[in-house]
Amino acid sequence: MQTTGLFTSSQQARVRGGSSLMGTLGAALVLVFGVVLVTGLSLDRSQTAMVRFLAEKGVALISALESGVRSGTRSRTGIRLQYLVEELADRPDVRFIAVTMPDGTILAHSNPARVGELLSTQGGRELGAETIAVLGPSEKPSWAIMDMEGSRSFVVFKTFHPKMKGGRASDEALTTPLPYIFLGLDLAPLEIAQAQNRERAVFLGAGVLLAGMLALLGLHAVERVRVSRRGQRVAEALAEELAVALPDGLVVFDAKGRITRLNKAALALLGMEPHAKGQAYQGRKPADVLPAALAELAAKLLRGPLLEDTEVVLRHGEEQRFLSVRGGHVNEGGEGRLGSLMFLRDLTEVRRLEAEVRRREKLAAVGNLAAGVAHELRNPLSSIKGYATYFGGRFPEGSADREAAQIMVKEVERLNRAIGDLIGLSRPTDIRPRMTGMRRLVEDTLRLIGQDAAGRGVTVRLDAPDELPDVAIDPDRMRQVILNLCLNGLEAMPEGGELSLSLQPEGDALRLEIRDTGMGIAPEALPHIFDPYFTTKGQGTGLGLATVHKIVEAHGGSISVTSEPGQGAVFRLLLPLGGEGGKVHGHE
Repeated sequence: MQTTGLFTSSQQARVRGGSSLMGTLGAALVLVFGVVLVTGLSLDRSQTAMVRFLAEKGVALISALESGVRSGTRSRTGIRLQYLVEELADRPDVRFIAVTMPDGTILAHSNPARVGELLSTQGGRELGAETIAVLGPSEKPSWAIMDMEGSRSFVVFKTFHPKMKGGRASDEALTTPLPYIFLGLDLAPLEIAQAQNRERAVFLGAGVLLAGMLALLGLHAVERVRVSRRGQRVAEALAEELAVALPDGLVVFDAKGRITRLNKAALALLGMEPHAKGQAYQGRKPADVLPAALAELAAKLLRGPLLEDTEVVLRHGEEQRFLSVRGGHVNEGGEGRLGSLMFLRDLTEVRRLEAEVRRREKLAAVGNLAAGVAHELRNPLSSIKGYATYFGGRFPEGSADREAAQIMVKEVERLNRAIGDLIGLSRPTDIRPRMTGMRRLVEDTLRLIGQDAAGRGVTVRLDAPDELPDVAIDPDRMRQVILNLCLNGLEAMPEGGELSLSLQPEGDALRLEIRDTGMGIAPEALPHIFDPYFTTKGQGTGLGLATVHKIVEAHGGSISVTSEPGQGAVFRLLLPLGGEGGKVHGHE
């Protein structure tokens, strides 16, 4: 059966030849209403997700500050708190951070000159105890959009709790009671989401208006000039433009459940070739065209009245895409069901942001654990090491007792290193970038693992051009990253294999790929590979890759991993050539 526009030619003929003008008008209105209803329900979704992201981001940053205070050194708490506030506020999306007393007196501020003053609004009006009491900061975080500290910001606020469990404080406890913390975030992401919703609403309004005008024009043409096909051609063109311009993916089915339309957005989301604007897929069954997960949802839609919001995960090569799927039907009273509509919305970026928030929350939890471990274990471990050294020296050289004492000393040192790793992961990464030749750094690192690789029967290869632009990095920190990834690759190839490294410019960044031919990583483990304490090995702390991710992020770069079980793994690093990790201190 030949298909045209959104529905089949036979359906269009029934509409043209209907004996009742009001019935045809009703069908057109139902179609327009269905499109508006289904699409309109998702208009504010991006804005809501952005508000939730900003709130969770503010809470994560506040938790990181509290954890940093808990795990501080034996310095004065006020100085430590001010340092951490300035360190955490050194982010482009943070407008200000202020820790105050209940009367608004500032204890610590991202602008040190504001310490000792009162919190203020944009107009310079000071916020006293009564005004702050109206906001009602409590142990549960709250947020509001308000003028504060010289700008209009997304402000997250709560009571500030730097003390540890049991009433013990990390370093010195704050001497002032019940401090409050206010963290202002840049409103630009939320304003962008609002602007996008407004643009979408305007576009939908125009589209509905065009669709309504098209319906009236078609009815007028059917009534006055039934033999003319001009109205049909205009209708098809406008419907085509409306489907193409929709920001969400649209899949249209006829009454028999066959595909009649895939718009451009749907083709892109599904990774399909845009053959003749999707016409190559017309007239085919969903199972023959759509991915298995979507084909199953299409079958459910065609059997039932509606398809509620359902999330599916699609895999395109090495990329995962998260989609929200919903659907409905277009019905005509006397004619029954004319067709069905399935709407696809891309949630990949939203899920990425949510994963980032969860990762930061885990890092905050690491800070809490590190503070407790350092306080409770380091002193007893030092005593154990001292006694073991003392008693070991009293036994003759080569005796079993002296050897046992030496083992105790080594085990204490190992525990101290693990505690140090925990504390280091919870603190901000301090980097001193300088212009560095990446190829030379990689070659030096490969020399360190050369003997280990040869012992395991692993061939090491480096593919890099002779001339590469220098990058602004901390050489010691980046050497730690490369060494950690290479050692992980070697451990994944106990029976030998090949470790390949590649350095190539990519736009305004430098790409480093580290590929092994080992056992690979299970699909269910990939999303957690950079989480603290997560490990696929039988031993280890699970902090190595979390530390790698933290160092790369501190340089303004990104790291990702792809893998197939039994086919090895590939780690990809992108480092900006401009050096976003901080001030460049020199050249290496």
